[in-house]
Amino acid sequence: MLSIKQPVERKKLSETIEEELERAIRQGELQEGDALPSERELMKAFGVGRPSVRDALSGLARKGLVKISSGERTRVTRPSPETIISELSVLSKDFLAQPGGLKYFEQLRKFFESSLVRYAAEHATKEDIEELREALELNRKAIKNNAQFKKTDAYFHRVIASIPQNPIFLAIHQALTDWVIDSRRDNSNFEELNEKSYLAHEEIFKCIENKDPIGADRVLGEHIEYVFENIYDMND
Repeated sequence: MLSIKQPVERKKLSETIEEELERAIRQGELQEGDALPSERELMKAFGVGRPSVRDALSGLARKGLVKISSGERTRVTRPSPETIISELSVLSKDFLAQPGGLKYFEQLRKFFESSLVRYAAEHATKEDIEELREALELNRKAIKNNAQFKKTDAYFHRVIASIPQNPIFLAIHQALTDWVIDSRRDNSNFEELNEKSYLAHEEIFKCIENKDPIGADRVLGEHIEYVFENIYDMND
């Protein structure tokens, strides 16, 4: 029992320190760019050992509230979209491992990318269209190279996600790509699957180019269903 209680007590102590420092940051007592007290000063202020202080600082770093640099004082930072999404990644991968987990992500991707393709069809500039055209061409050239096709596939969708110029959308897109990439199964007929995915991308591109949000949404929905049924392992 002692081997179980001790880490629980240390964890609780580090969480208390983390919460207190987070409160000070969020209430403005510590501003962006400010250096936190040294580890020794924090140990003295909270009456704890170095491991508790380091665990607390690591927790704040994961939230994007501080930056830890070797040989320098830890400084207050502002959370970026990437750090926010990264904080969700561990929980999300746990969901993926649960029965039906991948289905939840299929639904999430449909909701998320549906809005993106509709927005792109309504607001894409000439420059956006050209960038998307180039991404589509890269995707076409990679059909016979499965590893490269995965990269160009993700890039095509990333260009669409970039059109609203919202960094949070890009962070979510990257997270969705990272979260489900391990669930792809190997297929001996990958060229056929890649060809069908490319043709769907081509249709999506044409809908965006022709300012057809309804058509783009319809093709995207069919594309996502096809991908999850044929490329991912939906068996729990």
